[in-house]
Amino acid sequence: MAEEPVLHSRRTLTLRFNIPIGKTHEFWDALKQGRFVTTKCSTCGNVCFPPQADCPKCMGDKLEWVELGRDATLVTYTYVQITPASFADSDPYIIAIGELSNGIKVLAWLEGVQPDKARPGMKLRVDTRTSKEGSPYYVFVPV
Repeated sequence: MAEEPVLHSRRTLTLRFNIPIGKTHEFWDALKQGRFVTTKCSTCGNVCFPPQADCPKCMGDKLEWVELGRDATLVTYTYVQITPASFADSDPYIIAIGELSNGIKVLAWLEGVQPDKARPGMKLRVDTRTSKEGSPYYVFVPV
């Protein structure tokens, strides 16, 4: 059997960026505390995720922080076998969309499930983590 041609790259891609979180720092602070929150518009009542600085529905700027809950149902997923450069140190992983009990859909990594065992409709829970750099983030885990 002939080997498939392979293109090798010897370049190393390093990304450095700062994400301004002045208007959404409550979200990151809550993750550090193990909570999962988002913004709710005080004018029209729209709850959206990820948290917003202004309401995308009515453009209001009066927002309050609300708990989202952690229970979700797997809507769909994909198994990423060839990781992008920014995740070069990561093993292959699953990216999932889960629907929370209030209908909001959330994108996150799915941990603790082999790709052949993941099924739409399976029950998940949002769990919080801290990266080795100290940044909070969230994942789905099976219930």
